[in-house]
Amino acid sequence: MSRGMRSISRRLTAMNMLVSGVALLLASAGFFAYDLVTFRANLITNTSIQAQIIGSNAVSPLIFNDAKSAENTLLGMRASPHVLYAGIYNINGNFFAGYRRGQQSPPSSLPPFASQMNQVSVFSRGRFELVRPIDFQGKPVGIVYIQSDLGAMNDRLKSYAIILFVILGISLIAALLLSRISQRSISAPILRLAETAQLVSRKRDYFVRAPAAVEHDEVGVLVNAFNEMLGEIQKRDSALEESERQFRNLADSIPQLAWMGEADGNLFWYNRRWYEYTGTSPEQVAGWGWESVHDPKVLPKVVEQWRSSIQSGRPFEMIFPLRGADGTFRDFLTLALPIRDDHGKIVRWFGTNTDVTGQRRSEEALRQSEKLAATGRLAASIAHEINNPLEAVINLVYLAKKQPDNVVKYLNMAEHELERIAQITRNTLGFYRDSASPIEVDVSDILQEVISLYARKIQFKNIKLRSEFGDGIKIVAHPGEIRQIFANLIANAIEAVSENGSLAIRASRVHAVNGTGSRAVRITFLDNGSGIAPEHRGKIFEPFYTTKKDVGTGLGLWLTTGLIEKHNGRLRVRSSVRPGNSWTAFSVFLPEGFNTTTI
Repeated sequence: MSRGMRSISRRLTAMNMLVSGVALLLASAGFFAYDLVTFRANLITNTSIQAQIIGSNAVSPLIFNDAKSAENTLLGMRASPHVLYAGIYNINGNFFAGYRRGQQSPPSSLPPFASQMNQVSVFSRGRFELVRPIDFQGKPVGIVYIQSDLGAMNDRLKSYAIILFVILGISLIAALLLSRISQRSISAPILRLAETAQLVSRKRDYFVRAPAAVEHDEVGVLVNAFNEMLGEIQKRDSALEESERQFRNLADSIPQLAWMGEADGNLFWYNRRWYEYTGTSPEQVAGWGWESVHDPKVLPKVVEQWRSSIQSGRPFEMIFPLRGADGTFRDFLTLALPIRDDHGKIVRWFGTNTDVTGQRRSEEALRQSEKLAATGRLAASIAHEINNPLEAVINLVYLAKKQPDNVVKYLNMAEHELERIAQITRNTLGFYRDSASPIEVDVSDILQEVISLYARKIQFKNIKLRSEFGDGIKIVAHPGEIRQIFANLIANAIEAVSENGSLAIRASRVHAVNGTGSRAVRITFLDNGSGIAPEHRGKIFEPFYTTKKDVGTGLGLWLTTGLIEKHNGRLRVRSSVRPGNSWTAFSVFLPEGFNTTTI
């Protein structure tokens, strides 16, 4: 080869090396940029999941004001080296419990960008901050606030900058020095290096290394720098795997059953508690295999609501039974929230199952207790109602003995009083001898029956009773439970009014309050008692809350509300405590049809 041809060959070799170096530099820069975007997205997603887990475990401590238990839910954050602060705040934004790395005191309030309705994440001042609301039964009860430093991201940026600088420098040096080397001897290791970069980019396998160059130190330096870069990326990848391992340990340590699913609803991960309770294997419950541990009677409704949440993106919340490894079913409150990316697209679902069997049994025991107490109160009223006609019968029998000429007259009067006693007895049996399934009942007839049972109390307090309801107002319901609803509200009204007070009971047809356009019945109980103070109105439907001091149990309105909701109805209260114009009105809305719900 002539000297001119060798010069051209060397220049071409140098130019090819320079172009190859620039191409490698651009490919590496693109790869690094993609890796940083992925790192940032994973940081947001993992922090969001950590906040969700903390929030799920903090619901009970927030409701019962148990700061110590709330702090225990944050213990898992100590294993994350980049978490600066994790805190739980109440719905008013006040500090409740927290953990901060170092000696600094936790913030007493949330950052300005915090929202009680949505998750918010911010990158600023070398930190990543995330605020996520804590919801319970569709209502916010608190807020989780997490701060993380960006040390891992900054270290990665520095490493990438150094690596890119090294690649650029080496490419330039290689282009200048390798111009004296034949094109064949230079291109071979560069091609192998490019193939390795493509392999890493395609398979994301950071354990592979480019073959070391036998000759040409410049190419060897480039290969070594590339291999060192892969080593750094491997370390970062291992750190992400460690972060994922810590998350799984945290998820396995919580008492709830936890799981994750794809955006399309296919579940791909469960925590250890799930497998311990159900006795299943990952292969059995992959995808939609979770259906195998559900009650077949309830499963269609669960699937329908789950598919609805997947399509709409709304959180999933439902109580349903799950079969344990021993074959028995227990009730679980299931909550599932969508995890979204920066563009609002759902990338996965995170859910928990909380065992509420004991809680539901306790609530049922409370209902039975209140029913027994109501029976006692009703028995006292019935005793008063029966006592007067019974005394009249005794007196009439006495008169019939003393005045034989008027025996028929006195016996007819005694028969009338006995019929009154029989009617009171029939009305009483109607309270607790209920039909197994809902039937059509006349609201006016039930109101009349209940009013007759409390007639003596109304007469004793000289209460002016006004009833405005006609015939033909009918609904489909359990008559015994409807009698109990009306009896509780009438008894409360009688106790609220003073002597010579007034009580008005009205029943009429209205449009349903749920906006479906169907018909409903409204029954209003209006008294002119002392009224309900504003600070009590939001609590009177809670169990054990009473304003009657030593008289009430605090379960009457709670039980009444449950029976109304069972009939897909609604109870609304309005009241005034103004002196001289105090009153209270309870309005019961019941649909004309019936579709029972479990309470």
